[in-house]
Amino acid sequence: MTFFDVETTGLNTSDRIITLAAIKLLNPETCATRIEAEFMHLIFDPGRKSHPKAEAVHGYSDWVLRHQDTFDVHAETIQKFFNSSDLLVAHNAEFDLAFYNREMERTGRSPFANETFCTMTAFRQRGLPGSASLGAVCHRMGIARASGQHGALEDTWLALRVYLWLKNVPFSAPLPPEFQKGPSNLRPAPQLPVGPLPRRRRKRTASPSAVIGELGDGSTVI
Repeated sequence: MTFFDVETTGLNTSDRIITLAAIKLLNPETCATRIEAEFMHLIFDPGRKSHPKAEAVHGYSDWVLRHQDTFDVHAETIQKFFNSSDLLVAHNAEFDLAFYNREMERTGRSPFANETFCTMTAFRQRGLPGSASLGAVCHRMGIARASGQHGALEDTWLALRVYLWLKNVPFSAPLPPEFQKGPSNLRPAPQLPVGPLPRRRRKRTASPSAVIGELGDGSTVI
């Protein structure tokens, strides 16, 4: 099974993904004692400015995002990673999967067709009082984000923790050091120019033969 999360420029259907992270759980039968996983964490130029509230959440400026790959460069790698699992898990899965599917459709690829599981919906079905947001559910579990900002890989890890908690699997571990390094394809931006930012340059869409075929960030045992 694969857990994932996206951070976006906003909440509307016209908004775009800026970061995507996924953790593929390789040992679901024995994960109560340790977790073996493969993961990816990527950042993209969304081609538009983030809403100010969204930027405050994800922490990436428009200037930094302008100097990153577009989503289509990594679409094939991401799709293969996702489609290799029979179950895709996310907190508020409907939101995250809608963004994922729209990005795939923009590159001419098919949406995710395998089974999905939403930890937010599963929590609500328990009839417990209070918010079902990821932060609120984690607070109920006694865990929290490392900072006030949302990182896609950290939130994916937290969704994994919530899923195991919902399934009564007694696993407990802090965010692994491997997950704290930021997106693997992050490029440093040049010095911010003085005055208004120049207009965006339209980036050429990558052809299928030009798509980067890397396998993500790597694997880890926790």
